[in-house]
Amino acid sequence: MSGEEGNNKSIFVTGAVIVIVAALGFLGILKFASSEADQNMARWQDRLNLVADSRATEVSVWLNRYLANVEKLAGDATIQLYAGGGMDDMPEAAEGQRGYVFALLSAAAERDGFHEKTAIDQLAANIKRPQRAGLAILRSDGSPMVATSGMPLLRPGEWPSDARGSFIAVGPQLEDKTPLVIFGAPIVADEGMLGRGEGVNWVIGARPLDGDFLKTLEQPGAASKSGQTYIVVRGEGSLVTPLTPLVEGGRIGEARQDEAAAFAAATPGAFAIHDNYAGTNVLVTGRELAAPVPWVLVRTIAADEALAEINARRNSMIITLSMAALFVLAALVLVWRHGVSRRLEASYREQASLSKQNESLSKFLQSVSDSQPTAIAALDDDLKVRFANKKLGEVINLPVDALNDRRLDTAFPNEVADKLRTKVREAAAGSANELRLRLDQDGDERIYQTQLLPLNAAGDRNANALLVMQDISSLVAAQERSESLFKQLVSTLTQIIDARDPWSKHHSVRVADVAGAIALEMGWDADSAEAVRIAGQLVNLGKIFVPTEILTKQGALSDDEFALVRDSMQKGASLVAGLDFKGPVAATLAQMRENWDGSGEPDGRKGDEIEPGARILSVANAFVGMVSARAHRSGLGFDKALDILNGDAGKKYERRTVAALQNILENKGGRERWAAYAELVKEGS
Repeated sequence: MSGEEGNNKSIFVTGAVIVIVAALGFLGILKFASSEADQNMARWQDRLNLVADSRATEVSVWLNRYLANVEKLAGDATIQLYAGGGMDDMPEAAEGQRGYVFALLSAAAERDGFHEKTAIDQLAANIKRPQRAGLAILRSDGSPMVATSGMPLLRPGEWPSDARGSFIAVGPQLEDKTPLVIFGAPIVADEGMLGRGEGVNWVIGARPLDGDFLKTLEQPGAASKSGQTYIVVRGEGSLVTPLTPLVEGGRIGEARQDEAAAFAAATPGAFAIHDNYAGTNVLVTGRELAAPVPWVLVRTIAADEALAEINARRNSMIITLSMAALFVLAALVLVWRHGVSRRLEASYREQASLSKQNESLSKFLQSVSDSQPTAIAALDDDLKVRFANKKLGEVINLPVDALNDRRLDTAFPNEVADKLRTKVREAAAGSANELRLRLDQDGDERIYQTQLLPLNAAGDRNANALLVMQDISSLVAAQERSESLFKQLVSTLTQIIDARDPWSKHHSVRVADVAGAIALEMGWDADSAEAVRIAGQLVNLGKIFVPTEILTKQGALSDDEFALVRDSMQKGASLVAGLDFKGPVAATLAQMRENWDGSGEPDGRKGDEIEPGARILSVANAFVGMVSARAHRSGLGFDKALDILNGDAGKKYERRTVAALQNILENKGGRERWAAYAELVKEGS
């Protein structure tokens, strides 16, 4: 092979290597940009989930409140006597009773929101009220026995008269096309009448789906321009029926194409991007309501709004990094071309040209780095600055020209400087690391996510580490606000749950307190202890499916009633399974009825197969239940409760957990801390 052929082959191989390196570099840039976009999309998903959960809770509370008012009227002894025809053989008394029932319904309608106040309220009584809202007692054939003046007329088929219990249904549209929502409760003296299919009289409440109901869909503090929350009923395929107004077109109560809402209705809790009813591409998620209705709450935001910032940052990153990579590649080509040049006499001129090009490259890189929102510096292991961008000068309040060859530790407090020095030496040894720095800038505390990346091999006294500081103060503040709101929502939900059972009020809060104390006693970190404490707050979440009369029953429960209360724990775990807690809250709730020896349920787990938080929660729940006073019994006392728990240690409960609780009571002031548990909680307290 001639020398020229060998030289050509060397040139070809070197060129191929440069092309491969360039291709790999561009692939890395695209992958990094895509990863950043995915993280931003996950943040939007969290925002949508938070709003959807909050609004679904508000809507469910609104519906259940009105249904509870109707059920209360159905249980009224006067209404039951009148509906049962108890005075049909005494016409005068029956007419008087009818007048009393009418007055009772009218007062309840105005008190409980089944009465629309209009200008007619100020006029003569003989002017007919618009029939938009009211209360009525109806026979199963739809004929009214008593109705308030504003009660809409309901024809057969416009309400579920064949229902087998209380219901919420959508009735006919009013003249202004607003849907009518109907709340019904059966009036039965004999609870078996519904099951036997006998004719049943009903208390029916009706009101439009407007006003304060639509306010439950409004998210306080929402800053999105295109965000929308609405209620739909699922239809066939991509058809849905909206029950609340839409931003663009469409009539309420009429089925229409809406791929986004159909997806949310078919897979509540999931997240995706679809076209909505107006053909707009939106981010969407949905929630089922904790009320007896086949409705789904849909939360959307226009993809253009959500993705605009994501796409802009991704494109800017790709362009900036690509330009830098191209320039570096061009410089490598020039250096390579200089190395293979045969004309040695031109070496000096080419070296001068290369130096000039390197100077241009340095200026370009300085310009590129100065345009970045992050502070960037190349440091040696003594924290001396070899390169810095403009943003770093702004962080430490010095011009960028004054940073070169300056020790960076002199610009920071001693504590921050010590942390940086340790991390720089680790980076110089070849390991990338990161830390958060809190800096006081003119009286304003700023938080920087700081990365230190290795640049050269250990021992090189030039630039050994690349410092990258990104201001995440706003992100941290938003995260803290989000966590605070989440805790407030959990606390509010706990109060709503405990309020349904006045005799076990504060039970959830007490279980959370005891469970958190046991976790800390066993050496758990703060985040893990907080997770088991939140699980304790939600321990009674499933009781929203248990009727109030069972929760407040003072006598012994029947087998069916006991099974309903027992199974409510598993339902509570299912309700929170899709929420993003910091710890295994759903698994803790789902496994708290498992026993240490494997005799528990629902899966018969044993020993270390049981989630650690569930082991703690089962002991805390049993302890609070035993020592707390109830309407039908006094608390057992701490000593008796400990005897029972120790007797079941190794069988139902983990011994270490019981021992931790006993140590708190005996040596850590637990008896004084929880002494109030033995006091009877009075209704309303």
